[in-house]
Amino acid sequence: MLKGDIFLLFSITASLKKMRTNPVNDCRYCSVVSKANGEDPIGTADYYHHWFVFEVPRPWGEKLWHYPPLEHLMKLSTKLILQKGIIIKVVMIAPDKEYSDSGQNRLIHYYRPKDMFAEFEKQEYLLPQIEQVISLLDTILFSPKQLYKFNNYYQQTKHIRDIIVCTHTQGDLACGRFGTPIYRKLRQDYGTKTDSIRVWQSSHFGGHQFAPTLIDLPTGRLWGHLEDDTLKPLIDRKGNLQDLRPYYRGWTGWEKWLQIAEGEIWLHESWEWLNYHKQGTIIDVGGIGIKKILFQILKLIPAKRTRIICDRLCKKANWVKVRIKFASPDGRVSGEYTAKVEENGEVISALDSAPSNHEELQLKPVKQYRVTSLKRTVNS
Repeated sequence: MLKGDIFLLFSITASLKKMRTNPVNDCRYCSVVSKANGEDPIGTADYYHHWFVFEVPRPWGEKLWHYPPLEHLMKLSTKLILQKGIIIKVVMIAPDKEYSDSGQNRLIHYYRPKDMFAEFEKQEYLLPQIEQVISLLDTILFSPKQLYKFNNYYQQTKHIRDIIVCTHTQGDLACGRFGTPIYRKLRQDYGTKTDSIRVWQSSHFGGHQFAPTLIDLPTGRLWGHLEDDTLKPLIDRKGNLQDLRPYYRGWTGWEKWLQIAEGEIWLHESWEWLNYHKQGTIIDVGGIGIKKILFQILKLIPAKRTRIICDRLCKKANWVKVRIKFASPDGRVSGEYTAKVEENGEVISALDSAPSNHEELQLKPVKQYRVTSLKRTVNS
């Protein structure tokens, strides 16, 4: 038996022992194992160009997949990726008695700006007919210059921050079990006191094992393994970032390696970093063999489709070097960071909860990462 195999066997045994010490009701939840074993959530926020958020009544069972706008986007997704290099994400939010407008179909669209940016752009619509929602989707994706046709349905909500918490039990039991209490606390403490924040409960958006998990839009930042005392600094954007770092999943404006580097940079720059406009690039990659030559060629082609291919090549790398350019909103501070991100061992986790108390969790090793070098250069 190899040394690595012995370590893996020991880790699995240790994980099972930890699970046995938890209450029986918790043994089936993937997020309990992930958190107990110290799985770092950084770099797990998937990268998207567009977020489409639909308000859809619960329950979100099998019929959710037959929601006409969702079916329409599913049909378009392959075309969008292959022809335009566009990656989209769909999330359903539950109607809220305070926020919702009966008889209207809400679509909130967040999209990534073309150049350096600090947060996603936002546009929101309330439409009386579901067919209009489908027409609006086509207009957004293929004919954005025609959006003026929907001006009568446009909502003035750019100033509103949307906190979206996954409570989707049908997606994974952990999201319902741990997401619901966090949603209720956020909704009570923040969702009713101001017209600048809305708190929604949502369908699954990835990362069961980090439940309770939320999306903070328009910043596009994901958080996981949340606890009650992490909510105030997260919402108020105040406090010690070192204390929040274990809960940060990453920025959906970038892919995994850039997310990991950005998480480290944020600790150095403090909360003001959220307002800085940023642009990230992978400049070198290791551990992918001859495919590195293909990567070096593709990264010279400024097209979204080639970037998707590069991202997929990088997923199997064991180290990556990145460059992140930044500029303050007033332009007085600008510069760049260069960083190297490397694999940093493995932990045992469970990506999904067990469907019942009579079934075992499927454990698997998950790679961890760390920033091994970081250099800041400021423009004079």
